[in-house]
Amino acid sequence: MTRPPSDRANKRWIKPLPKQLINKIAAGEVVERPASVLKELVENSIDAGSERIEIIIEKSGAKLIKIVDDGCGIDEEQIEVAFARHATSKISSFDDIHNLLSYGFRGEALPSIASVSRLRMVSRPHDAQSGTEIIFEGGVIQHRKPIAAPVGTSIEVENLFYNTPARRKFLKAESTEARHIARVATALAIGRPDIGFTFTLNGRKVFSRPPGESLAERVAGVLGDRNKKFVVVAGHIGPVAVAGLVSTPQSVQQSRSGQFLFINNRYISSPTLSHAFNAGYGELLPRGQHPVGALLLSVDPTEVDVNVHPAKTEVRLSREREIHDAVCRIVKDALRHDGIIPSIRTAAPDRVPGEPPVRETRSGSSSGGERHTIPGIGRQPVNTHLLSELYRSVPAAGGPAKTDDIIEVDKRTGEIITVETAAPSASPTGPPTGFRFIGRFADMYLLLQTGDDLYVVDQHTAHERVLYEEILEKIERHVLEGQRLLFPVQVELTPEQMVVFEESNALLNSSGFQVGPFGGRMVNIEAVPVVLAKKSAEKVLLKVLDDIASLRKTGHDLKKAMAQAMACRSAVMAGDRLDDREAVHLVERLLRSDNAYSCPHGRPTFIKLSRADLDRQFGRG
Repeated sequence: MTRPPSDRANKRWIKPLPKQLINKIAAGEVVERPASVLKELVENSIDAGSERIEIIIEKSGAKLIKIVDDGCGIDEEQIEVAFARHATSKISSFDDIHNLLSYGFRGEALPSIASVSRLRMVSRPHDAQSGTEIIFEGGVIQHRKPIAAPVGTSIEVENLFYNTPARRKFLKAESTEARHIARVATALAIGRPDIGFTFTLNGRKVFSRPPGESLAERVAGVLGDRNKKFVVVAGHIGPVAVAGLVSTPQSVQQSRSGQFLFINNRYISSPTLSHAFNAGYGELLPRGQHPVGALLLSVDPTEVDVNVHPAKTEVRLSREREIHDAVCRIVKDALRHDGIIPSIRTAAPDRVPGEPPVRETRSGSSSGGERHTIPGIGRQPVNTHLLSELYRSVPAAGGPAKTDDIIEVDKRTGEIITVETAAPSASPTGPPTGFRFIGRFADMYLLLQTGDDLYVVDQHTAHERVLYEEILEKIERHVLEGQRLLFPVQVELTPEQMVVFEESNALLNSSGFQVGPFGGRMVNIEAVPVVLAKKSAEKVLLKVLDDIASLRKTGHDLKKAMAQAMACRSAVMAGDRLDDREAVHLVERLLRSDNAYSCPHGRPTFIKLSRADLDRQFGRG
C-alpha cells in the first residue's frame, strides 16, 4: 500500500548541506573571536617558512586583521584550492597526525574565516614573476586575477562576522577583544624567537622584534621591563625537556595572564601545566599571585594529541602526570640555583656544660639522641617575673560596647574611652569600643582586649578597608589629589598592560595620576596619587594596571577596581610597625567604616578569641 503524495511531500529528507552553510557552521568552532583568526593566519605564515611576519589590527579585529609574511607563497593554480574545505599541504595520511610538526593540519581555517568575512589574499611564490589576488565575500569568490606583489603572502580579513549578526552581537567590548588579541600575538612571538614579528594594534606599534633572537631576548622584549628580572629555566626529566624564563617571586601578578605555555612550539592552554608552573614556586608565591614567564616544552609528538579541538589550543598528553611533576621540579630547581630559594643555616645554640652535643636534622621526626632546633631561638635566661606579668590583673572595660561609638584614647593609661553615638548593628559582631590596646604580634597583627575577649586585627586588611572606602568616595567626587614627581618616569608596558592602560587612562588621570603615552609601549608618569607617593611610581603603575586587569575579569566596576588596586598598594604591610597611637587610630577608623569586617577582597579584618575558646585549647573547658 502506497502513501499519499502529500505525505511524501511533507517528509523530512536527508540531504547534504550547501557548502556555504557547512563553512559557516565550522566557523563557529574555528573562529571563536578575532584573536582566533589571528592565531590561525599567523600559524599558516609560520608553516610557510616565513622569516618575518607583520600583524596589523584595526578596531580590535572587528574592522581589519591583516597578516603579511615573506614565506613560500601559494602557486596561482593552488590559491583557490587553499579555500576548499579540508584541503591542506601539511598531512597526507592519518598516521601523520601522530607525528605532527606543523601548526595547521585540519584544512578548516581559511574556508571558515572566508565564510564570515570579506577576505582578500595576495600571494606570490619565489619562483613566480607575479602574484595572484583572490577575494571572497561571505565564502563566495568574487574575483581572482594576477597582480604585482612581493614574495610571500598578504591576507586581509575585514568586517568579521558581518553576515552572522548573532556571533557579532556576542563579541565582548573592544578593549576585551584587544586584550585577547594582544595575548595571542605575544604568545606567537615568544614561541618562535627565530622569526621577526611586528605587531600594530589600533594604529599603535606594540612591539617589533627582529628575527634570530634568543628566547631570553624575545621574552624580555615582549614581556619584560627595565626592572623585571627573569630566571632561566632549562632541564630534561623523563618524557619532557623544558626551556624558558620565569619571573622572580617579586614580579608576580594576580592573574595567569602573564604565563605562556608551549608544547613543541605550539601555544597551548593547559590547567595541569599551569598548575605545575605555579607549584614550582612553592611557598615563595603569595596566595592568589601567579608568576610571569614562558615555558617551552619539548615532548615526543607521538605522546601528544593535538586533534582535540578545531582551535588546537587544547592538547592531551599520554603521560600528563609525569610531565606535570617534571615541569614543577625543573622550575623549582631553576629558582634554587638562581639563589631565589635560600638555604638557611643557623648557628648551633649554646651548650650547657655537661650536656651532650645537639645534632640538627632536616627530618620532621627525631630518634635516638637527635634533637631539633628552631632557627633564631636559642637558650635564654629564665624570666622569673614572666608568669606574674602574664597574670597581672587587667582593668575591666566599662559599660556596654557599641561598634559605632567615637573613640578617645586616655593618654595616661593607653585605654580607649567610648562616647555613645549610635546603636550597634545586629551582626556580625566586631571588636566593641571600650577595648584596651594591649600590643602587637609580628608587626602585622594588633591585639585588643575587652572583658574576656581577645580581638586580633590584621593591620593590612584593616587599613585596606579604610583606604578603599576613602579612595572610592574621592574618585566619585573627582577630588583625589596627586603628587607631582620631581622628574617624570617612563615605563614600558607589556602588550596586555598597554590595552588595560588605554581603557583606564581617563580614570587614571582623574584619580591622582598624570600619565600619558610616550611612544610605542612606553608611558610617561608625571604624578601619582598622594596615598601612593612614597612608593616607586613605576612599580605602582604596573601593579595598579595588573590589579585592574585581574579585577575587571571578575566583573568589577572600573572605579571600584581602581579603588581596590590603590588601597591594596598603599596600605601598611606586614613588617610596617605602627606605634601605639597609629594602631589605635587605625582601629578607630576601621570601626567607622561602612563594612568593618572584611577588606575589599573579602579577607577578614579581625578574628575574635574568647576566654572559653582558650580554655578549651588548654583543656579547661
